[in-house]
Amino acid sequence: MQSHQLQCGRHGLGLAIAIALLASFGATAQPSASGSGDSATGTAAGGESAQSNAPVTDAATKRGQDGRRASGSTAPIDLGTVVVTANKRSELLQSVPMAVSAVSGDDLRREGANSFADYATRIPGLNVISTSVGQTQLVLRGITSGSTQSNSSVSTYIDDAPYGSSTVYAEGSLLTPDIDPSDIERIEVLRGPQGTLYGSNSLGGLVKFVTAPPDATNAYGRVSVGYTSVDGGGSGLTERAMFNVPLVQDQLALRVNAYDRDDPGYIDNVATGKPEVNADKARGGRAQLLWTPTSKVSVRLSALAQNLGSDGLANAGVEVDPATLEPIYGYQKQSRAAGTGLLKIRYRLYDLSVNADLGWATLVSSSSYGTQKVTQVGDVTTAYGPLLNPVFGLDNGGYSVSQPVSLGKFTQELRLQSSAKQAIEWRVGLFYTRENTTNHQTINVFDATTGAPIDLPNLADLSIGPGLFKEWAGYADATWHATSQLSVLVGARYTHDSTSYTQVGSGLLAGDSDFTIRSKDTPTTYLFNPSFKFNDNLMAYARVASGFRPGGANVGVPPGLGAPVSFAPDKLTSYELGFKSTLLDRSMVFDADVFYIDWSQIQLTTTADNFVFLSNGGKARSQGVEANWQYEPARGLVLSANASWTDAELTADTPPGLYGYKGDRLPWVPKWNANVGVDYDFPLGGGWSGFVGGSYSYVGARMTDFLSVPGPRISVPAYHGVDLHAGTYVGNWTIRAYVKNLTNARGITSLSSETTDPQGSPFAASYVPPRTVGVTIGLDF
Repeated sequence: MQSHQLQCGRHGLGLAIAIALLASFGATAQPSASGSGDSATGTAAGGESAQSNAPVTDAATKRGQDGRRASGSTAPIDLGTVVVTANKRSELLQSVPMAVSAVSGDDLRREGANSFADYATRIPGLNVISTSVGQTQLVLRGITSGSTQSNSSVSTYIDDAPYGSSTVYAEGSLLTPDIDPSDIERIEVLRGPQGTLYGSNSLGGLVKFVTAPPDATNAYGRVSVGYTSVDGGGSGLTERAMFNVPLVQDQLALRVNAYDRDDPGYIDNVATGKPEVNADKARGGRAQLLWTPTSKVSVRLSALAQNLGSDGLANAGVEVDPATLEPIYGYQKQSRAAGTGLLKIRYRLYDLSVNADLGWATLVSSSSYGTQKVTQVGDVTTAYGPLLNPVFGLDNGGYSVSQPVSLGKFTQELRLQSSAKQAIEWRVGLFYTRENTTNHQTINVFDATTGAPIDLPNLADLSIGPGLFKEWAGYADATWHATSQLSVLVGARYTHDSTSYTQVGSGLLAGDSDFTIRSKDTPTTYLFNPSFKFNDNLMAYARVASGFRPGGANVGVPPGLGAPVSFAPDKLTSYELGFKSTLLDRSMVFDADVFYIDWSQIQLTTTADNFVFLSNGGKARSQGVEANWQYEPARGLVLSANASWTDAELTADTPPGLYGYKGDRLPWVPKWNANVGVDYDFPLGGGWSGFVGGSYSYVGARMTDFLSVPGPRISVPAYHGVDLHAGTYVGNWTIRAYVKNLTNARGITSLSSETTDPQGSPFAASYVPPRTVGVTIGLDF
């Protein structure tokens, strides 16, 4: 039952980047007229004065926080600077010696983006395995064992607070927090393992939501209303509001945002006749207080809430024939038993950040408490009906799995760091987390047409948890600025994990069980990261880094049946070379990197004697090239492109119970991803200005999951996407319109069998949403 629920040449690369590096060096050999590449933000590159939380200016506010210049501007062409906090300091993006991407909140709002699926292709090396809204696995640089992966390989942060589960007991891989971007300043994506600064679950990298902070100098706000329509489906409305109020001038401010979003459905259930069953509602908001009693101390307290609900999302996808991948009942149609499909997700996060400048160093404290509650009722009639209906003499028996999951997570981090201006820059930190999860699974029996319960003996009732996870970690790093050009960063992190897991089960299918298992691990991660600035506009770096995911007590199998009592951490080491260049008097940016990753002791979901459990086994490597380009050839006109090539495959067979072989591609990792975009801002006269833009994206073919029986895997076809957006500003008003998936591409984002046979028909396929058209009207005040 648990298994079904979880389904839903280094030298050559080095030569390629060396050639690209030489080409960029030739283009940037002369310093730009603007002087230092860091001059645009004063001492920002040092990390001391660049404020990622700087208040939004009045001008930016009156344009919906859109800082782009229209083509009528007389200012020099300059792409500007982006400040990120990837290294837990405020730094210029082009000065960070690793692969980091940033997407601004205004760009997300322009394009009508609501979820990871809307902007994933804008990040080199980022892919998603998505069954529906609220059920998405993030994949960076090909580090995934497939859609059945139990724990996330990409960490998620909201400001300085880690969010989401660190364990396998709360579906940490699938239930990735997907926060509405209504008041997001930017989203940072760190590619490659981040084990030294961010600890566990950052094997592939990290996604960080950076929220817009309160401003104690000005009062302002923004309200907007939007309408959305989906081809072949319904329509929805979105209301958003934000206001910022100084409570004590220059010292204390409150910022509050709220939203209510109806996402239209487009899948009909032919069994019940109910249309648009995958429509969902997302509502929530965030409140923040920022207190700066002196210029050397700041305190920020925030609370975030988001609720997502739908009557059909747990029954993700439509039925397809695995031989042809053609829909059985029609595109956008499924056949699911009555009374199933419920999915509710409730996020809460409370965090407190304190920064104190001690003169000789800065002390940072970050405390957080987050909860995540999930209730889902998924239809498993196709899996269990053919087996159990004859046994119980039922003609129309329906079966579902109800699964409430809860997570409570406390974290505390203390960090002391020196000034970035001294010859040897240092940092030390302590981190603690305590996570409590429960996961209860019950099989229900009912009439498949009416949903009326059928009184039968208990088939299966599993209480998975409480799962208690504790982690202590200490880390330190130092950067030696050997010269004005050469810097060398070294770091390490020591972690102590402990896990306690309890399972109580009963029922005809699950059997009786009642046991508790405990485990401990002490992984260590490290980082070596030299960088060299050839001049103000060209930097090259090398990065050797490691990462891990926690092990734990095994799930699903009582002791004594041959399965391992616990599973160990999986680990990887990444080798990366990259460069970052600013060209043509700061009107062009071009970055590229190559990487090679060794992954061992992979945590895999395996089966034996009809029991499902976790084990370690197999090895894999992922190697690739990533590139990002942006160019402003004329004022207001910005061209962009990114591409990634990822070659991820097993280098050793998987353990018994899973049929993956050396040389097999890792599941759901396309070899090629690409995105090309254009944006143009222009004056219209009479106080009006406008913007227009679009993008083309490509996601390559992917292989489905490794099988628990011998047989071929399915190659999921590549797909394309075209998105367009346009709008106008007049006074304090903004009007935006967008079209997502203009060509109505039917790209598959997940695919698995609905039966107990992993090769059995039908399969459930999830697609990118059909063509979506929307318009938003906003007022800044």
